[in-house]
This record gives sequence, C-alpha cells and structure tokens, in this order.
Amino acid sequence: MTATTTATPGPTTMGRTLPLRALAPWIALLCLIVIFSTLNPNFLSLRNGVNVLQQASVLAVLSLGVTFVIVMGSIDLSIGSIVSMAGMLGAVLVRDHGEWAVLAVPFAAAAIGALNGVLFAYARLPSFLTTLGMLFAINGMTLYLTQGSAVSLAPDLMIAQVFNGKIAGIPTITLWAAALIAIAMFVSHRTRFGRYLYAIGGGETVAKLCGVPVARFKLYAFMVSGFLAGFAAILLMLRISGSDPAMGAPLLLPAIAAVVMGGTPLTGGVGGPYRTLLGVLIITVLQNGMNLASVNPFLQDVVLGAGVIAAVAINMDRRGRFIVK
Repeated sequence: MTATTTATPGPTTMGRTLPLRALAPWIALLCLIVIFSTLNPNFLSLRNGVNVLQQASVLAVLSLGVTFVIVMGSIDLSIGSIVSMAGMLGAVLVRDHGEWAVLAVPFAAAAIGALNGVLFAYARLPSFLTTLGMLFAINGMTLYLTQGSAVSLAPDLMIAQVFNGKIAGIPTITLWAAALIAIAMFVSHRTRFGRYLYAIGGGETVAKLCGVPVARFKLYAFMVSGFLAGFAAILLMLRISGSDPAMGAPLLLPAIAAVVMGGTPLTGGVGGPYRTLLGVLIITVLQNGMNLASVNPFLQDVVLGAGVIAAVAINMDRRGRFIVK
C-alpha cells in the first residue's frame, strides 16, 4: 500500500489558487475606478486621491490585525469595541498624563486581545462566541467608565503631527499604515509565526501532528489583532481630535469585509495581508465613489453587502465540502 501525504497549506498555497479568485479583487478595483471616474471627473483628482488614502489608513491597520486571526480560520468580532475603548483610554491619557502617554494604548489593547486568545485557545471556547461576548463586555465597560461622554483634544498636539500630519504632501497616517502593511507582509510570509498561522488554518489537526504549538500561536494571533486595533484607535483619535465611546463600532464589519473581499476566505489557510490591502482599497474606493456620485447612504450599505456576498461566493472552496455550515 502506498502512503498518501497531505501537504500543509501555507503562504505558498496562494500561488496555486484559482485564477478567478486571484484576479477577482483586481478586476473589481479596476472596474470601480473606471465607473466612478466616468460618473464624476473629480474622482481621479489628486485631492480626492489623498482623501481616499486617508480614509483607507485606519481601516487598513484594523483589517491587518483581524487578517492574522482569519488566516488561521477564526474570527475576532471584538476589534471595533477595542478601538472604542482604546480610543477613550488614549484621549484620557493625553488629557491627564501628556500626549506621549498614548503610546501605551496598543499594549493595553493587546492585553484585551490576549484575554480573547486565552478564552479561545486554552478554555476552548468558539472564537465567534468568545469575541461576540467580549464585544458587548467592552462596549458596556467603555460606556460605564465614560458615562457615554466624548473626550475632545487640542488639534495642535505634537503627536498629532507625527500621526496625522503630512510629509511632502503625503499624509503621515498613510505612511504609518503603509509601514505596518509592509511589516505584516514580511511577518506573514517570512517568519515562523506567519507560517504556523497558515498551517493552523489549513488543517489544525495536521499542524498539531507536525509539532506546531497551536494554542500558543492562536493566543499570539489575537494579541496581534488587539495591538493593531489599539494602533488604529490612536490614528483615528488623532485624526478626529478626540474620542467617542462608540467610534469603533462602524469599523467592525468593513474590516472583516475587507479581508474577505480581498481574497482571504473565512475558512483560513490562504490569503494574507496583501490581499487585505486590496479589500481595503475596494471598500474605500466604493464608499468614496458612491459619496461623489450622491448615492443614497442607505443604498450604499446594500451595495457593500452585495459585494461581500459576491466575494464569499468567489472565495469559497466547494471541493470536498458536502455540508456548508
């Protein structure tokens, strides 16, 4: 009898994806650019281009964090709530302890991510239910501690220039996002951490048999997700010169949608940060273009929802799947 071996999925698997899956995000992005530039000539203006980059930056950083969780076949629904709590924490730290105290925020957010990871990886609770529960708990705690009040900051803070200024006409918020994207791509494809997450997403049982410390790396993934949610909170807080107890809520679904629309399936094992970047650009261009075209705000959500459904349909691997959960 000849033994049959099964290769563990990893970053190299992306090179063997179906052409439609690989090209679909690029085609969608190109079509959106053509359509909206036809509807409104201002869409391709330099000013609007800079605006698109600024809009995409916070979403890109937040989506990068959840990408690592989705790559291993899990989900993090608490990232929006973490942004809200981290933003309020950052604003209070700036107000009471000096502006540079805000740099502690991503580490506090990583601690929340670690709690998610412990409950998921070691208590063996489903990631969906764990992070859904944390979503409500963090929202409630944020509202309780702040009594639902927003915190305003002075727009001329030095740290605001570092994170929300401009260098040679390029928004620094975009430069920060680009740097984090580059780091995430390196970590995803050139480190043990990234390779192990792909292996877990491709087949957790096989990964365990190969000696991968699955629980520990699940914990690490949620810590990274929390850290980047905290960093996104800083960028958003300094961009709007303040913080609101619910400022992260509108970012949750677009962040997950960006990962899926870029070509990283919820089943995990393939995709990655560069795919997420495509998804972020698709969503940002779509929202920006619809605003310029004066599309009804309620219909904009309908269009975005249809796009997510189409992305799931394209990215879903039906081979060998007899039951769809």
